[in-house]
Amino acid sequence: MLRRTFQHIPGVGPWREKDLWARGFKTWDDFPAAGEGIAITRKTDDIARERLALGRDALERRDLRRLAELIPPREHWRLYPEFHQDAVYFDIETDGREAQAPTVVSLFDASGLHVFIQGRNMDALPEALAARRLWVTFNGSTFDVPVLRNYFGAGRFPVPDAHIDLRFVTRRLGMGGGLKEIEGKIGAERPPHMKGVNGFDAVLLWRAYTRRGDVEALRFLVEYNLYDSFQLRTLMDVSYNRGADDLNQDVPRLPVFERGDVLYDVSRILLELSPTERDLQTLARVRAEEQLP
Repeated sequence: MLRRTFQHIPGVGPWREKDLWARGFKTWDDFPAAGEGIAITRKTDDIARERLALGRDALERRDLRRLAELIPPREHWRLYPEFHQDAVYFDIETDGREAQAPTVVSLFDASGLHVFIQGRNMDALPEALAARRLWVTFNGSTFDVPVLRNYFGAGRFPVPDAHIDLRFVTRRLGMGGGLKEIEGKIGAERPPHMKGVNGFDAVLLWRAYTRRGDVEALRFLVEYNLYDSFQLRTLMDVSYNRGADDLNQDVPRLPVFERGDVLYDVSRILLELSPTERDLQTLARVRAEEQLP
């Protein structure tokens, strides 16, 4: 899809792009060289060839940031196949307070699953996100990223080369609703014990952990958040394929990620979540309070 994109040419939007495709200009290579015909207008064609050259150069150099600058944000989903190895899928939970501090953040990338927990290793999150050039979220551009930037500070929090927010991609494809609702529509429903769990439950689980040292509550919260991250890989694959279908483009479809590949890692992460010294102290205090007359 990336090499079939003409919307980085000034004056070319979705309708004109489809018109170019219909008239045989399927890819960048099909666009006529100077003196070999007119695709749009003589003047616009000269500009188009310049923009196409910029796109080719950026793609050859694997310059994702430059490509993202050239192509309208609404079409950034087309970048995905070329850069999926650079992608990180992530989601956050917060404490539910007005300042919205992150409590648990899960990342899924080519190296596997990673969990960052407030009071344990949250300070390592900016570096982990900075290692990936393409971010994939659901509503992350309006919630997750602003919350994290506010928490860590703009000077420390990284900026990706490109960010695909699937909330808006899926809406354009007719898959409206929240993440879990869409998961049901594409056949990626969560296991029974995860169904019905929502963001407010995540706040309650965090409070149970911090107030009582309840590590089981933390494990449940982390499991919930992990699903929010790696399910985005499935949704991204499905969205790209449906986007190509919607445009009726003869391009290879992506194999859709199956979560069975990571469920062992989920179990391992949960089992490794042991109480910290602070958790044990909290638990001892709660036990002492319960013994008071």
